[in-house]
Amino acid sequence: MGKVKKIKKSMVVEAQKRKKNILEFYYMTPEAADARELMGLVKSVDGEKVDIWPELNLMEVVLDSDSLIFQDGRECFVDPLDLEFIQARHIQTIYCVSYEEGDEAKARRVLQEIMAVKGGFLCSDTEDFEPMYTAENIL
Repeated sequence: MGKVKKIKKSMVVEAQKRKKNILEFYYMTPEAADARELMGLVKSVDGEKVDIWPELNLMEVVLDSDSLIFQDGRECFVDPLDLEFIQARHIQTIYCVSYEEGDEAKARRVLQEIMAVKGGFLCSDTEDFEPMYTAENIL
């Protein structure tokens, strides 16, 4: 029989530090907005920490714990009730948005900067999309 390796408490603590709690939302706006345009709206983070992949319509904003990611999310919506929600609000642009819980204040600041110009709302991946946040109530 092989020898069972004893796990040190410090190894468990390190593993817990690496375990991240990623929060996921959708950003929807009636304004057309590609990743390049969103990139230009981010003012609260140093420009060197913001990058885009235009061919994927993806933006990454490097924060402290992890990154705030905007990924084109239009293809996520095929359910007729979801499509009805989107059409009723004249939504042109949808992003899947994710960030690490520890970065919430900074991520929400970036989201507020974008929504202040492009409008729209940040909503949850729930049946009724609640809770929803706008530029006025996200901070």
